Amino acid sequence: MNARLSTVPGVGQRTGTAARRLVIVKAEATPHGARRAGTPLLSLLPQHLWMVRRVRRGRPVYLATDDADSIYFLREGSVKLVRFSRAGDEVMIDRYRPGSWFGNLCFCNGHRRCDGIERDVAVALEDCEVIVTTFESLKRNIDGCPEKLWALLQDYCHRLAEARMRIESFVLYPAEDRLAHVLLLMTEQQDGHDGPVILNPPITHAELAHWIGVTRPFVTRLMRRFRNHGFIEPLPDGHLLIHREKIACLYS
Repeated sequence: MNARLSTVPGVGQRTGTAARRLVIVKAEATPHGARRAGTPLLSLLPQHLWMVRRVRRGRPVYLATDDADSIYFLREGSVKLVRFSRAGDEVMIDRYRPGSWFGNLCFCNGHRRCDGIERDVAVALEDCEVIVTTFESLKRNIDGCPEKLWALLQDYCHRLAEARMRIESFVLYPAEDRLAHVLLLMTEQQDGHDGPVILNPPITHAELAHWIGVTRPFVTRLMRRFRNHGFIEPLPDGHLLIHREKIACLYS
């Protein structure tokens, strides 16, 4: 593993302070949902069929009072979808950014498990604004409206492609490669421009460990190697600067 990382010429060189300032300004100038902000998903429903829910960081998005067929559209912020094992361990299933629907297993028309330890839980990673509606409202509104159905299909195809990439990575790649691909995927979801990107909101080593199927100490060792080779840079405010062009050069 060390031998592989050391084959990349020049990746151990640190970025100069002036250059880093320019990169940070560039990364923060574009909203983290900019790449997908143009999707017309919110126009799928007239305003009287949905309500706005503001969720504070760390709080659950789903409420016990929500209808059984409730679905959610993330307008601002970011959300993680987690599931708890029977032993009580939290596993992160997905992360959502502005422009995505979630909580939509009701689309399958089967029995939806709403109670018990295996239920999915959506938690705000930062302060969020969520649109809450129901599957029945959405279904009635898009009947006979192909452009709205197409917008929904585009979102699902995009997420299906990401899910397929994750599944393939577990089968085809070792943990080091899986971590690199996850960092690339998260920065691609976040920002549309080329070059280094500040990961926002930050992700913990424990969450990365759940994401790629290894232990937290192992992820910490991998992140240390990535940092030593110039792939990532911890910033003073706790965020992480991802040099995705360097990662892509070796792992794509």
